[in-house]
Amino acid sequence: MSHNLLDHFSDIKDPRIERKKLHQLPDIIFLTISAVLSGADG
Repeated sequence: MSHNLLDHFSDIKDPRIERKKLHQLPDIIFLTISAVLSGADG
């Protein structure tokens, strides 16, 4: 059974307005987690 990190976020409902979406929600979540793990503070 092979899963990647983005597969875990694919079931999360995106509350944003459809026409305002510039980036996909799983991408935003992944980038946020990566930033926090690497020590980003802003």
